[in-house]
Amino acid sequence: MRPATPEEIAGWDKLVAANPDGGNVLQSKAFAETKALHGWEPLYFMLGEVAVLVLSREVPLLGEIWYICKGPGVTVKEGLEYLSKQLPYPPPFMVKIEPEIAKGQIGPAELNAFGFEKVRDIQYNVSTVIVSLEPSEDEIISGFKQKTRYNVRLAAKKGVSVEPAGVTEESIDQMYALMQATVDRAGVYLRDRQYFADFWRLHSEAGSGQMFFAKYEGQILAGAFITYLGEKALYKDGGSVREHSDVQAPYLLQWEIMKWLKAKGIKEYDLHGTPPAEDIENSEHPLAGLARFKTGFNAEVTEFIGTYDLPVHKRRYQIWAKFGQRLAMAYAHRVKKRLFY
Repeated sequence: MRPATPEEIAGWDKLVAANPDGGNVLQSKAFAETKALHGWEPLYFMLGEVAVLVLSREVPLLGEIWYICKGPGVTVKEGLEYLSKQLPYPPPFMVKIEPEIAKGQIGPAELNAFGFEKVRDIQYNVSTVIVSLEPSEDEIISGFKQKTRYNVRLAAKKGVSVEPAGVTEESIDQMYALMQATVDRAGVYLRDRQYFADFWRLHSEAGSGQMFFAKYEGQILAGAFITYLGEKALYKDGGSVREHSDVQAPYLLQWEIMKWLKAKGIKEYDLHGTPPAEDIENSEHPLAGLARFKTGFNAEVTEFIGTYDLPVHKRRYQIWAKFGQRLAMAYAHRVKKRLFY
């Protein structure tokens, strides 16, 4: 594992897109630059032929944490074994990974043998719905559940329109308000506006992100921000209001986004998070409504192995796991009004 050269960093997104996992937008240059504005130092490495974005953060008295968000971009266990043995010197006291390796492809016992320990998952799309955009448009929409097809067509018939939008102060406020309305209904936490403003601006400027709004009679009912890299796209952020829910604007929004992405050559679209497959039909699950919406576009839930830690300095890691992480998360949430990761 070696530091990337200046030339490799300059062409970083192409290297990430060429990774065995097909690349991930949360390993991109724009994502690195976003995190650099919010407490992390981005480090660029090559693990053999695999491009690996590392987010580094100093923890007082313990040393560096390395967080490889949705990476490294390997698809087989040998890549993880190689990572565990190839850390540069001096190493961090711990490394956190989230490779997009399918659940069941590698077991916890094998990962434990390499030194990795299963921890709480961070990214929402450890369980998710992925829509293939390779078939024709007719074939794609035919793969939706009947109710979803009906809602897409109803929205169009009612006069809902979907338009791409530039990232401006006005559109940032509009999108953030939609997200706030959504999380207020769900009772979950929303990051501060500045984080999203930085994320949306940097990805839009890099040509790897696009904002969309669905409107009805001049009112914005739903919005989404999409990121993409190589042949993969992610429904990164979104929200909607309850007004005029009968016109089903979010359904047409997603369908128009899929058509837009397909025209750009994107082959798969990650709808960013569902309950685990075992809970997907559980009407009592807090995300049951979200599950119904997303599985309407594809009933199959894709599950990845999730988040694992590699404790490099055992004693320091034990302190972090027992006390440090809880304190850091509490400080970030209560004082900074942000998430730690």
